[in-house]
Amino acid sequence: MAQVDMKEAYNNYIHILKTGCDDEIKKAKYKLLWESSNFLEVIINYVALNQYGLEYDFGKDIIPKGTKLYRIRNYETDTDFLNPNQWSPPPHKPQNRANRNGQEALYLGSTETICLLETHIKKGDIYVLGIYEVTEDIEVGGFLSHDSENMLHDWAGIVLNAYLIAPARSERNKELFNHLDSYYGALTLDDFKNINELKADGGMQLPMKFGVLNQLEQYYSLTNQLFDILSKFTPEGIRYSSCYLPLETVGIKCSDFNLVLYSKGISKVKYINHIIKTNTLDLDYTDTLNNILK
Repeated sequence: MAQVDMKEAYNNYIHILKTGCDDEIKKAKYKLLWESSNFLEVIINYVALNQYGLEYDFGKDIIPKGTKLYRIRNYETDTDFLNPNQWSPPPHKPQNRANRNGQEALYLGSTETICLLETHIKKGDIYVLGIYEVTEDIEVGGFLSHDSENMLHDWAGIVLNAYLIAPARSERNKELFNHLDSYYGALTLDDFKNINELKADGGMQLPMKFGVLNQLEQYYSLTNQLFDILSKFTPEGIRYSSCYLPLETVGIKCSDFNLVLYSKGISKVKYINHIIKTNTLDLDYTDTLNNILK
C-alpha cells in the first residue's frame, strides 16, 4: 500500500470538490479513504472522514413484510417463555457488536441454523427458538453494494465488512481463538497490507485475521462507530454476516445472515411463537472456518 500523505490527499479532494465534476469528486473521495498504510487505517479513515461530513454509500436492502426471523435462547426451567415480554428487546442491554451500552437493539437471524451457530448450542442441548414475523418492509443497511466502475469502493467495503463481523475474543470463543491463533500466529499491521488478498478471494480470511489482531477489549468501541455511521442512513437496522459463516460481503448475498434492529425496525416485527427443541445437529463452526482457511 502507498505511503500516507493525508494532508495532501485532503487538499487535493478540496481542490477537486470546487470543480463540481461528480466523477472526479467520487474518485478523489475514495482515494482519500485509501490514504492509508494498512487495512486498519482504512477503517479509521472511514470513521474520521465521516465526522468531517464525507459519506460513502454502501447500499441498502429490504427485509420484506411476511419474512420470518429467528432468535435462540438457552432453555431455563425458571423462565416463563410463554410471556411475550421474554421476547422483547432485552432492557438495559450491555454493549455488544452493534449497540452501545443501554441502546435498544434486537439481534435476530435469518435462519435457525445461523442462530445455532451464534449461540453455540451443542448437540443434545435444549434451546428455545423464538419466531418473529416482519409486519412491514424493513430497510436495512450494511456494506452491501458492488460498484463495477469503482474498485476502491468494493475493496473498502470488503475491509469494513470484515472488521464489522470479525469474531471477538471471549470465553465462549476460546476454542475458536485457540484454533485461529495456532493457524495465524502473532499478526501485526504489516499482515494487513496486501491488496491481492482482496482481489484473490474477496478477503474471505480477513474477518478471522482481524479477530486475531484484536487482542484488546476496545474492539466493540470501533464496531459501534461503524454501526453508528451505517444507522444514520438506515436507522431501522443493519444486515451483516455471521463471523461463523462469513459469506456475505460487497455484492454477495447469503441466505444465512444476522440482523440488528433498532427502535424503528423493532416496531416492524412481532413475536409470534416459540418452540422448545433439542439440538440434533452436530454444528461445529471450526469445521466451517477450516474450509475457508484452506
